[in-house]
Amino acid sequence: MTRLVWWQCGRKKRYQDEHAANYYRRQFEQERGKKLDYYWCGYCNGFHLTSNVEYAVEKNAV
Repeated sequence: MTRLVWWQCGRKKRYQDEHAANYYRRQFEQERGKKLDYYWCGYCNGFHLTSNVEYAVEKNAV
């Protein structure tokens, strides 16, 4: 794992399953009023939230 990927993955909260990621995504959207998405991370085998929707689509396609 490269240092950049480790830093990006390590600084984000890891959600164990898609249900939990989606639950917190909706909760944070209501609190902050900002569109969020989630993606599966192959490095930690979990899900992360992101505000960059295009990035989440690219990560899921890989």
